[in-house]
Amino acid sequence: MKRTLQVSAVALSLLAGCASVPKPAMCFAEAGSNALSFPTPDTWFALLLHGYDKDSGAAPRPSVDCTGAPVWSQDPAADECVEAGPDALALPPPEKLTEEDLVLETLQAGQRLVWVITRRFTNGEALGPVALVETTEKGFRVDALGSLRAMPKNAKLRLEKVQGSNVLVAEGDACTTEGEEVCRRHARIMPLRQNRFFTESVSDKARACLGAAWFPLSREMNFELPNGLRRKFELTATLTFAEEGISVQEQVQVSDSDPQQPDVAPRLYRRAQDVRTLVLADNALLGSKASLWSRMMEQQVRVGARPVPEKPIYAMPEKKKPAASEADVATAEAPAEAAKATAKTVATPGKTSQKPATTATTTPP
Repeated sequence: MKRTLQVSAVALSLLAGCASVPKPAMCFAEAGSNALSFPTPDTWFALLLHGYDKDSGAAPRPSVDCTGAPVWSQDPAADECVEAGPDALALPPPEKLTEEDLVLETLQAGQRLVWVITRRFTNGEALGPVALVETTEKGFRVDALGSLRAMPKNAKLRLEKVQGSNVLVAEGDACTTEGEEVCRRHARIMPLRQNRFFTESVSDKARACLGAAWFPLSREMNFELPNGLRRKFELTATLTFAEEGISVQEQVQVSDSDPQQPDVAPRLYRRAQDVRTLVLADNALLGSKASLWSRMMEQQVRVGARPVPEKPIYAMPEKKKPAASEADVATAEAPAEAAKATAKTVATPGKTSQKPATTATTTPP
């Protein structure tokens, strides 16, 4: 499969002056009839990742998309916004890409949304290039491209029309890994401007940041109150897309419980609901106000409540230990032989036995 990249500024300027000429592709890969009908994961990896090695299955590090742009996405920090984006640490990149690192969604005949995952995070999120791909008679054409950071478990991708523009919507689950599995749905939205999907924060009219364009559709948070009670917040949210804008509907239920009386059922404290609207402006995603959730969380902090940290979704993998040399093996075997000799001495009748000291072991983070 032959892969080409169209980046000629002269060609772009000539095409811009002729409305009848279709917009040039960002990337293009020639493919035979068999590859067109039955594309493999390698087909999409090679299409979207510049420098992908089909023989080893390894993605370039750091990852770059087919135009040579870095695959990168960063949500606002706590000191930049009313509500910061999700907090997570990046996990080590995979040795090779597999089918689990690919999300495909067919929009219509010959048109797909393709997301290739090149990095994962401790909160369950994943990052990688996402593209709107057209199938032509000669191969696959990338018409729009961006870096998507979203939840990959049970992921669903779609395009919504808002104010005459396309908006990428990526929904997925974050699930606990300890005890009974609990999954919560999250959504990420990325406006399509020209031929790029952009990760934009939600801002007010003065362009002050209100929060990331990342929306938990289900969420829980616990606080310890100054009087010793435990207060639980439960959020349910929905996104509605229309030509005039995006509607975010939030419902929050609050209940109190006494840790000293675990057998007593929690008592409903209050219910709250609100609707806010998001609109597409020039290079900005504008919101009418901050989320109901962030306003309620801020109120709890003001009255002296202490948030209870949420359980992590994924545990960090253990660091690989270096392979032991022959000298190390011999050194390790010597104490083992000594321990066997000690055990024989302890078991001999008439001898005074002493309990060997235990050795503490530390598991690397």
